[in-house]
Amino acid sequence: MNDVHILQIPVPDPGGADTLLLLKAPSDSHGGGITLLAAHAVNHAATGSGTTFTFALHKFSNAGTPAVNGTISDTLGGTAAPWTDSVPKEFTLDADYIFLDAGEWLALSYVEVNSGNPTKGEICVHYVMGK
Repeated sequence: MNDVHILQIPVPDPGGADTLLLLKAPSDSHGGGITLLAAHAVNHAATGSGTTFTFALHKFSNAGTPAVNGTISDTLGGTAAPWTDSVPKEFTLDADYIFLDAGEWLALSYVEVNSGNPTKGEICVHYVMGK
Protein backbone atom coordinates (compact mmCIF):
# COMPACT_ATOMS: atom_id res chain seq x y z
CA MET A 1 0.00 0.00 0.00
CA ASN A 2 1.28 3.47 -0.88
CA ASP A 3 1.58 6.18 1.72
CA VAL A 4 -0.74 9.12 1.20
CA HIS A 5 1.04 12.45 0.87
CA ILE A 6 -0.73 15.71 1.72
CA LEU A 7 0.48 18.97 0.27
CA GLN A 8 -0.84 22.35 1.44
CA ILE A 9 -0.17 25.10 -1.14
CA PRO A 10 -0.75 28.81 -0.41
CA VAL A 11 -2.30 30.75 -3.30
CA PRO A 12 -1.27 34.39 -3.52
CA ASP A 13 -3.22 36.96 -5.50
CA PRO A 14 -1.61 36.80 -8.97
CA GLY A 15 -3.23 40.14 -9.84
CA GLY A 16 -5.43 38.76 -12.62
CA ALA A 17 -6.43 35.58 -14.39
CA ASP A 18 -3.47 33.20 -14.46
CA THR A 19 -2.34 29.58 -14.40
CA LEU A 20 -0.14 28.59 -11.47
CA LEU A 21 2.03 25.45 -11.67
CA LEU A 22 1.62 23.80 -8.25
CA LEU A 23 3.37 20.42 -8.32
CA LYS A 24 5.59 18.51 -10.74
CA ALA A 25 5.43 14.71 -10.67
CA PRO A 26 8.90 13.29 -9.94
CA SER A 27 11.05 11.63 -12.59
CA ASP A 28 11.02 7.84 -12.92
CA SER A 29 14.35 7.66 -11.07
CA HIS A 30 12.72 9.45 -8.10
CA GLY A 31 9.49 7.48 -7.87
CA GLY A 32 7.70 8.29 -11.13
CA GLY A 33 4.23 9.73 -11.47
CA ILE A 34 1.60 10.46 -8.86
CA THR A 35 -2.11 9.72 -8.52
CA LEU A 36 -4.34 12.43 -7.07
CA LEU A 37 -6.81 11.14 -4.49
CA ALA A 38 -8.55 14.33 -3.37
CA ALA A 39 -8.16 18.09 -3.51
CA HIS A 40 -9.72 20.99 -1.63
CA ALA A 41 -9.56 24.78 -1.74
CA VAL A 42 -10.24 27.30 0.99
CA ASN A 43 -10.33 31.08 1.18
CA HIS A 44 -9.96 32.86 4.50
CA ALA A 45 -12.49 35.58 3.71
CA ALA A 46 -16.02 35.56 2.36
CA THR A 47 -16.65 36.76 -1.18
CA GLY A 48 -19.88 38.06 -2.67
CA SER A 49 -21.60 36.83 -5.79
CA GLY A 50 -20.51 39.96 -7.67
CA THR A 51 -16.82 40.01 -6.67
CA THR A 52 -15.22 36.60 -6.35
CA PHE A 53 -12.84 34.20 -8.15
CA THR A 54 -12.64 30.62 -9.39
CA PHE A 55 -10.15 27.76 -9.15
CA ALA A 56 -9.87 24.66 -11.37
CA LEU A 57 -7.16 21.97 -11.59
CA HIS A 58 -5.52 20.93 -14.85
CA LYS A 59 -2.90 18.44 -15.98
CA PHE A 60 -0.05 20.13 -17.87
CA SER A 61 2.57 18.48 -20.06
CA ASN A 62 6.25 18.19 -19.24
CA ALA A 63 7.23 20.15 -22.37
CA GLY A 64 9.55 23.15 -22.18
CA THR A 65 6.43 25.31 -22.31
CA PRO A 66 3.81 23.24 -20.49
CA ALA A 67 0.41 22.93 -22.17
CA VAL A 68 -2.93 21.58 -20.94
CA ASN A 69 -3.14 17.77 -21.16
CA GLY A 70 -6.55 17.54 -19.49
CA THR A 71 -8.97 19.05 -17.02
CA ILE A 72 -8.61 17.31 -13.66
CA SER A 73 -11.42 19.01 -11.74
CA ASP A 74 -14.58 21.03 -11.81
CA THR A 75 -14.45 24.78 -11.19
CA LEU A 76 -14.88 26.03 -7.62
CA GLY A 77 -16.15 29.47 -6.63
CA GLY A 78 -17.64 32.00 -9.01
CA THR A 79 -20.81 34.05 -8.91
CA ALA A 80 -23.12 31.09 -8.26
CA ALA A 81 -20.96 29.70 -5.43
CA PRO A 82 -19.04 32.48 -3.65
CA TRP A 83 -16.49 31.62 -0.99
CA THR A 84 -17.45 31.38 2.68
CA ASP A 85 -14.76 32.42 5.17
CA SER A 86 -12.57 29.40 6.04
CA VAL A 87 -15.00 26.80 4.65
CA PRO A 88 -13.17 24.35 2.34
CA LYS A 89 -14.65 23.39 -1.02
CA GLU A 90 -13.85 19.96 -2.47
CA PHE A 91 -12.82 19.56 -6.11
CA THR A 92 -14.57 16.80 -8.04
CA LEU A 93 -11.73 14.94 -9.78
CA ASP A 94 -12.01 13.38 -13.25
CA ALA A 95 -10.66 9.82 -13.02
CA ASP A 96 -9.32 10.08 -16.60
CA TYR A 97 -6.80 12.75 -15.57
CA ILE A 98 -5.84 12.07 -11.93
CA PHE A 99 -2.57 10.30 -12.84
CA LEU A 100 0.33 12.66 -13.55
CA ASP A 101 3.12 10.88 -15.37
CA ALA A 102 6.76 11.62 -14.54
CA GLY A 103 7.49 15.27 -15.26
CA GLU A 104 3.87 16.37 -15.75
CA TRP A 105 2.47 19.29 -13.75
CA LEU A 106 -0.55 19.85 -11.55
CA ALA A 107 -1.72 23.35 -12.50
CA LEU A 108 -4.27 25.70 -10.98
CA SER A 109 -6.41 27.89 -13.21
CA TYR A 110 -7.31 31.12 -11.44
CA VAL A 111 -9.93 33.53 -12.78
CA GLU A 112 -11.05 36.76 -11.14
CA VAL A 113 -14.68 37.88 -11.27
CA ASN A 114 -14.92 41.71 -11.03
CA SER A 115 -11.44 41.99 -9.45
CA GLY A 116 -12.13 39.39 -6.75
CA ASN A 117 -9.06 37.72 -5.28
CA PRO A 118 -8.07 35.18 -2.62
CA THR A 119 -7.35 36.13 0.98
CA LYS A 120 -4.86 33.60 2.35
CA GLY A 121 -6.19 31.10 -0.20
CA GLU A 122 -4.93 27.52 -0.04
CA ILE A 123 -5.08 24.36 -2.10
CA CYS A 124 -4.76 21.01 -0.33
CA VAL A 125 -3.86 17.95 -2.44
CA HIS A 126 -3.84 14.31 -1.32
CA TYR A 127 -1.84 11.95 -3.55
CA VAL A 128 0.12 8.70 -3.70
CA MET A 129 3.26 7.85 -5.65
CA GLY A 130 2.59 5.79 -8.78
CA LYS A 131 -0.78 4.48 -9.91
